[in-house]
Amino acid sequence: MLLGERDDNLPVAKVESYLAYAQSAGNPTPIEVVTYPGAYHAWTVPSLTTLRFYPEYPSTKKCPLILLGPNRPMFLVNGQTRPFDPSSFGACMGEAPGYSMAFDAAIRAQSTADAMRFLQRNLQP
Repeated sequence: MLLGERDDNLPVAKVESYLAYAQSAGNPTPIEVVTYPGAYHAWTVPSLTTLRFYPEYPSTKKCPLILLGPNRPMFLVNGQTRPFDPSSFGACMGEAPGYSMAFDAAIRAQSTADAMRFLQRNLQP
């Protein structure tokens, strides 16, 4: 997972909570995480040349993570699974709409290189 330190749409703490849950459940962390200092959401999009907050976009930043499994989706709340409730999910999306986005050429180049190295390490025989 490539994360922006300043991404206010998918906060780093939310991902860290998932990783802690996966490890405590006895599952090895299935992913590698790289956090880019100073990066906002959409750092790879060249048309977003100026940092801007987009209030019109829905955001799940205040919502619990959704775990997709073999049976049905579940929420992850404070390290515990809870039944998924579509109405509460819709409500939490309305609590804090919008997020910031900005392109960063240096971070885009670094994240591309990091992704390629990961793929080469994990997919080559």
